[in-house]
Amino acid sequence: MSSTLKLCMPHVSGRGAGLGNELIPWARSVVAGATLGVKVLPPAFGFNHRKYWRHFGTPRYDWLAHRAIEALLPRIDFTEADFYESEGNLTESIKIFSAKHRLDEREAWVITTQGMWGGYRHLIEAREHIKSTLYLSKFAFKNLLKINSRLNPDYITVGMHIRLGDFTSSSNIEDYKGKFNKSLPLQWYINIAKSLQAQLNDKVQFLIVTDGNLDQLKPLLDVCNAVTTIDIPDSDVSDMLALANSDLIVCSVSSYSAWAAFLSESPYLWFEPNLQKINGYYSIWGHEKGQKKENSFTNRNVKSSKLSNEAYSKGAPVPLNGILPINLGEQLLKSKMKKCMRQDLVNYGVVHIK
Repeated sequence: MSSTLKLCMPHVSGRGAGLGNELIPWARSVVAGATLGVKVLPPAFGFNHRKYWRHFGTPRYDWLAHRAIEALLPRIDFTEADFYESEGNLTESIKIFSAKHRLDEREAWVITTQGMWGGYRHLIEAREHIKSTLYLSKFAFKNLLKINSRLNPDYITVGMHIRLGDFTSSSNIEDYKGKFNKSLPLQWYINIAKSLQAQLNDKVQFLIVTDGNLDQLKPLLDVCNAVTTIDIPDSDVSDMLALANSDLIVCSVSSYSAWAAFLSESPYLWFEPNLQKINGYYSIWGHEKGQKKENSFTNRNVKSSKLSNEAYSKGAPVPLNGILPINLGEQLLKSKMKKCMRQDLVNYGVVHIK
């Protein structure tokens, strides 16, 4: 029986979602396809009004094929409950799922998956594949060359993601707790910029990725004279990668920012009023059944519920006043020195003889 009759793919409903949302079930499908040795279809981008099909070279009317496949082949949906059949490992969950449904014994099927459940940790096995897919998208390389030409490689780059166009804002700080898809106060970004300038003096530059316009950003631009990508067309993918490549990411409360942080090795800042306090810890996902099931708040890797004032994790909560972890600037400078090409032998650099 031809393997083309056994498929994995994200289920897309409605008119599709933003890039961050689309990537989650796609990444899940990639792991499922690799585990089971079958073909993986990307999301039905042709149905998405944001025209992501242009970035990834998918057919304009792929949604028709998706609908036909789901109608003609036996469809089995891989859900959050299926994932937690294992100890939180996606590959093992897929194997258990396969055995449960006797997929090896069946001649034809399509596994679909949908939704944003599970957090990003459950996608760790797909991380490098998704990153390479983004880099190989149509406009990414050209756009990144343009962005990099605007930045000074000797400065610490702070990437800021600011959602203004399609998110609602609130004057009540409590409205942000546990909520996604809300436009964060521009003053938060301004306060962070001022704090970083105070810690780093003239060694910092800002890169703003936004769906807003220059007039909306003017109060922030007056403070930090940032580089923007507003004038660069087809920048959905390259903006995410530019954020991921920054030395520090200032996130919006969105799956787009979360992907940038997930794909990056750099630290990132999160809006503290959005986080929930649960059992002495901050959490984005603490209200969800999945994180409670994994017992994240009493994890054996956590030694203390109270971190030192000089300690911060990769993701650091920052309040509206923009007060940063006390040694963040120092750590950024040290990290930047390690990346300095003048001290990298294979980059025509030199190393001091001690």
